[in-house]
Amino acid sequence: MTLRTRSLLLVTVLVLGVAGWQALPRFTFASGSRIWVEGTSNVHDWSCDAGQTSATLDAALSGSAISGLSALTVTVPVAGLDCDNGIMNGKLRDALGSSPIRFTLTSARVGSPNNGRFLIEADGQLSIHGTTRTQRVRANGQALSGGRFRFTGEVPVTMSQFGVAPPRAMAGALRTGDAVTVRFDVTATR
Repeated sequence: MTLRTRSLLLVTVLVLGVAGWQALPRFTFASGSRIWVEGTSNVHDWSCDAGQTSATLDAALSGSAISGLSALTVTVPVAGLDCDNGIMNGKLRDALGSSPIRFTLTSARVGSPNNGRFLIEADGQLSIHGTTRTQRVRANGQALSGGRFRFTGEVPVTMSQFGVAPPRAMAGALRTGDAVTVRFDVTATR
């Protein structure tokens, strides 16, 4: 093979590769999407809404279904957590510190759709209070009209595993439990 033939072959491969490459569609969470935390205490159960979150999701599509995920980042600012109780807001925010809560996808498996519904098992890095740990998130997906997708699920989290001391109030008379559940009901849209 001559140098000219090799060069021509290389250019052809590069042109075909660029022509065949397409960025995956990027989604964000639509207005009305919700992420919240539920916990317990020695007095009563509590719940805090994440408020403003930011998220990007790159998904491979097959028809109207998702066939794969290549990227997902969800960021929750601690300052936006709202427990509908000023004292609990302050105690929880103090316990969590100033670093945002963030989940970054490392790999994902998407199940076959059944009547527009599918399961996703996503592994990633969850960062809370400056500590990052591997976390698996299972979500129920559902294709909606207009190319949108709804995802629901829950993730159990133990605060102390991230170096977070469960909040206390009233000189320790009120003590929250170490285990919380992060729930989500979000709609991804382009």
